[in-house]
Amino acid sequence: MTLIAHMADVHLGYSQYGLSEREEDVYEAFEEAVELIQREHASVLLIAGDLFHSPRPPIKALMKARDLLSRLKDHGVEIYHVIGDHEIPRRVGDLPPTAILEGVSKHIGLRNAEAFNGITLTGLDRVKPSVSGEAFEKLRLLAEKAGERKGRRILVSHIPLRGPESGLSKLPEGYDYYALGHEHDRRIFSVKGSVAAYSGSIEIFSVSEIEAWEKAGKGFLLVDFSGSEPIVHEINLESIRPQRFFTVRVEELLGVLEEAAEWSSAQRKKPVVHFKIMGKPVDRMMVAREIQEKLSGKVLHHRYEVLEEAEAVERIGEASKIDMRSILAEYMSSRGFSEAEVELALSIYEAYVARGAEGVERLVLRRAEEAESRDDPEG
Repeated sequence: MTLIAHMADVHLGYSQYGLSEREEDVYEAFEEAVELIQREHASVLLIAGDLFHSPRPPIKALMKARDLLSRLKDHGVEIYHVIGDHEIPRRVGDLPPTAILEGVSKHIGLRNAEAFNGITLTGLDRVKPSVSGEAFEKLRLLAEKAGERKGRRILVSHIPLRGPESGLSKLPEGYDYYALGHEHDRRIFSVKGSVAAYSGSIEIFSVSEIEAWEKAGKGFLLVDFSGSEPIVHEINLESIRPQRFFTVRVEELLGVLEEAAEWSSAQRKKPVVHFKIMGKPVDRMMVAREIQEKLSGKVLHHRYEVLEEAEAVERIGEASKIDMRSILAEYMSSRGFSEAEVELALSIYEAYVARGAEGVERLVLRRAEEAESRDDPEG
């Protein structure tokens, strides 16, 4: 049996909300994934980008990656990777953090490589829009050469599913499996008539990922190449710290807080909980006090947003007139801004719409804390 593990969007070194516990959660999830890959006797591990959260991750993140992947290599697992957008060096000439994996994992960005059992791998790193045309032309030539080889063929790429920078339609045909990264929700679908998949992230990195995690879990994929068609198995991790999102009217807050406290107490790890509180009027000091009293000691972290009804109606009216997010994203992408820069601009816009200048100030402070945590060489 030829089993290939497909993983992406690990984001080692990321400390969600500036919490050291969340950074440790990512290390724990990655270690569990490595143990499961070893236990399942996979022959190859493909990392489809963003193993690290930044081009300058904490030293601890670098050492965790090398130590754990070396463990797999010592057990005969071949490891290959491409570079994701979070790993692209900020300065020309700098090495990506994946350079620490030299001798452990092979970088296959825009090249062909022969793996276990004669499987041909073709890689495509995350590319900037300004050079995407050249990159996809080179990829087309690589695909032609790969097509001349016997055996199975796999394309590994870090590429958006949708939006102005999506390049799925430009991927060449002729591959048996497309191992993709960038999307944090797991997806299995078809590209050019073949099986394609986003393995998804190995932890919950944003509120938008909670619903998909509740339905399908998070982890990595095991792809069985024993038959005529690859069979994809979803492998879920148990070490993930639970998160839950509650939408509640202010008059029902106490009951929902009791539910949240009961749910939190039943989890293996203290969870992260989020609340969207709606009503008119809303006593924000009361909200903060009740959340603190009911959840103290039961959760690792809580976050809440207060949306008074007048604000909600106003926002609905604005949204029906124009989709500012799409306009802003398309304009910035057309001007050559990176995905990270577009994401930051959208975050600032959304923070201002939600809470005005106060929301922007909170966002800036939070981003500063996260940047300080990422750049701390002691991890």
